[in-house]
Amino acid sequence: MEFLILSCLAAVAIIIRIFLHYIDIDGILSAARKKGWRNVKVEWAPFAAGAFFEDGERCYRVFYLDEQGIKNIAHCKTSIMTGLFWRE
Repeated sequence: MEFLILSCLAAVAIIIRIFLHYIDIDGILSAARKKGWRNVKVEWAPFAAGAFFEDGERCYRVFYLDEQGIKNIAHCKTSIMTGLFWRE
């Protein structure tokens, strides 16, 4: 019985994490468009600098073309409490 409860809790935690991932991607794409970035590609970066010991924050690597057409990489963190912030 305990195994079933733990399995259900683990499944719910995974579903919530996947849901948060898609919310994060949407927010990052929206913020990137406001900056004028084009061809934006977002990758989850679980081992990015600053990713460890950050409670509840998720790190992403963002590839984009700026207004001059130059390829760039930016990093950002997202959290339910702090929202989205860019780390450069």
